[in-house]
Amino acid sequence: MTVFAVRASADPTVPPMLGRYDRDGDAIVFTPRFVPAPSLRLRAVFRATEGEAVEAWFGGVPEPPRAPTTRVVSVTPSADVWPENVLRLYVIFSAPMRIGVAWDHIRMLDAAGQPMGGMFVEIDQELWDPAGRRLTVLFDPARIKRGLVDHINEGPPLKLGETATLAIEPFWRDAAGDLLARPFAKTIRVGPPLRAALDPAAWRLTPPDGPNEPLTVDFPHPLDAALALRAFSVRRGDRRLETVAELANHETRLLLTPAQPWRAGRHTLHADPVLEDIAGNRLGRPFDIDTRKDGRTAAEAKIAFEV
Repeated sequence: MTVFAVRASADPTVPPMLGRYDRDGDAIVFTPRFVPAPSLRLRAVFRATEGEAVEAWFGGVPEPPRAPTTRVVSVTPSADVWPENVLRLYVIFSAPMRIGVAWDHIRMLDAAGQPMGGMFVEIDQELWDPAGRRLTVLFDPARIKRGLVDHINEGPPLKLGETATLAIEPFWRDAAGDLLARPFAKTIRVGPPLRAALDPAAWRLTPPDGPNEPLTVDFPHPLDAALALRAFSVRRGDRRLETVAELANHETRLLLTPAQPWRAGRHTLHADPVLEDIAGNRLGRPFDIDTRKDGRTAAEAKIAFEV
């Protein structure tokens, strides 16, 4: 017969909690192996050889409400001026978010604070990274690409010279069910469109000035943040070097830091054809062209530099 048992249930068939029993004078002290949650109700039963069992309930203190901590970490493009034909933006959260409700909580507001309709491609299959922390938001490409009916009839979602605000409501819950800690708002001005293909001849490379310093590449216009971080690589001969990519200066500067110290000699920076700027222009191919008629395709870029 069990003399003293502590259970997380009133059911006597539930196994007692694991732990250690010690004598403290005339008392028996039970120390659980694992600390129970404060909200868990525990039932202790002591059965002497004679008389009735002594029973006591304790615990069950509700946990204090947690202050929301999930927030919007960043939005890219991060600059305060976006081109009229900006194609997509990325919202990065500090924790995984609840999926399937994005369009209930993201708005683009005009200068008077009124919602601007028809801005985004509000597809049911939202575009999240595997971690559920980065959401890709597409502006309607049919209104951006010249020559299409929607562009002719409605014009681009953003208009040159306008002021607009990207607003994210705090009522959006994260994957754990908690609200956002605070609302998010980013106000931008709409600048001239970007309609030229990416041109590597306009990039400026600054070789590393130390064995562990980054290679720096500056661009005339902001790059698509998600694509840029995976589109560049460095090779020495036929060997691809491991580097860590980082964007700066509102996505107009790329820093490639080596995992191992640089070795002196000739290196080559490679840019994959997937690379785009924030208006969808690729290497050798503007977003606006009809590839079925023009025939141009994006191509890899290679730029040599010396360490």
